[in-house]
Amino acid sequence: MIFKAMDPEKISEIYAIPETIEGQPVTVIGERAFYGCKGLKQVILPKTVTAIEDYAFAECRQLQKLVFPDSLVSVGDYAFYNCMGLHEITFGKNISSIGYGAFKNCLELNKITIDIVQGKKNCLNSILLDEFQEVDVTIRYMDESGNVQDVSRLVFTDYQYEYVPEIEARQFNWETYGSGDSYRISIKDTGIDYDKYDSVFSLAQVEDEDSTLLKIAAYRLCWPYKLTLDSRERYETYIKNHMTGILGTLIRGSGTDDIQPLFDYMLNHRLLTPKDVETALDLCSRYGKASMTAQLMDYQGISRPKGQEGIRSRFTL
Repeated sequence: MIFKAMDPEKISEIYAIPETIEGQPVTVIGERAFYGCKGLKQVILPKTVTAIEDYAFAECRQLQKLVFPDSLVSVGDYAFYNCMGLHEITFGKNISSIGYGAFKNCLELNKITIDIVQGKKNCLNSILLDEFQEVDVTIRYMDESGNVQDVSRLVFTDYQYEYVPEIEARQFNWETYGSGDSYRISIKDTGIDYDKYDSVFSLAQVEDEDSTLLKIAAYRLCWPYKLTLDSRERYETYIKNHMTGILGTLIRGSGTDDIQPLFDYMLNHRLLTPKDVETALDLCSRYGKASMTAQLMDYQGISRPKGQEGIRSRFTL
C-alpha cells in the first residue's frame, strides 16, 4: 500500500504515518506525499515501510530528526531536498539505495547513524555526496542476525570548492578547500578504508580547527575500529602536544559529551605527565569536578614514588 500525498495545511508538527490503511500494510511513502509541509517537525515512520519515493518530504523545512525503520530499503531522488532544519538521521541495516540529491540542501545535517552488515553495500557515500558541512557519523557493524559486533565513530570535515579558470588551456579546474573531500574519498561501497581515513589527519591539522581535530582524535582513540598502532600513536601525539587546551575543554565539559570518554582514555593509557596532572587538578578545583579529581588523584598515586604524597594532600573531596 502506498501512502499518498497529503494536504500540507492538514499536517501537524508531529505526524505518525499509520502501519495499515484499509487493512493493508503501508510499505511505500509515495512521491511528493509530504511535499511542502513546512510546519512538519517530526514524522514517525511505520516499521512496514520499505521505500520512500521521489520528493516525498522535499521542502519540509522544519523537519528536524528522522529515525528510519530497519525495513527501509530505498530512498528516492530528492526525497528530502531542502529540508534545511534536518540535523540528524538514523538508518537500519537494510538500506541499499539512496537516490540522487536525496539530502541535497540539508544544510544543518550534522549527525548520521547507520547500521552496516560486513561485506554488504552501504549508502553512506550517497548521503555525504551532497553534504559539504562537517558531519559526525556513527557506524554500527552488524551481523546477519542484527547483533551489533562493533562501533566506529568518525568525523567527515567540511570543505568548499570553486571552479578556477585556466586561461591558457581555456578550461576550468575544480579546486577544493578543506580536508572534507579527502576524508570522503575513504568511503567505499562496502565499508570504510580506515587506513586512508587516518592518513588524512596530517592534512586536517593544516586545514581544520582545533575543536574538529580533537573530535577526530577522540573518536578514533575511543572507538578504535581497525585503528593501527601507527595511527593510534599519531593521534596520541596530537593529544600530548595539545594537552593543556584539551584538559581545559574536557574538564569544563560544556558541550563535550561526545568526546568525554577521551578523559578516561588519557588516564588508562598514561598520557598525562606530572605537570599535566597538576594542571588538570587545578582545573577540577576551579570547576568543581569532584569525580575527575578523584580519578586524577588515583592516577597520580599509581605513578608516584612510594612515600611521596605530592599534590594529593592539597585536595579534598
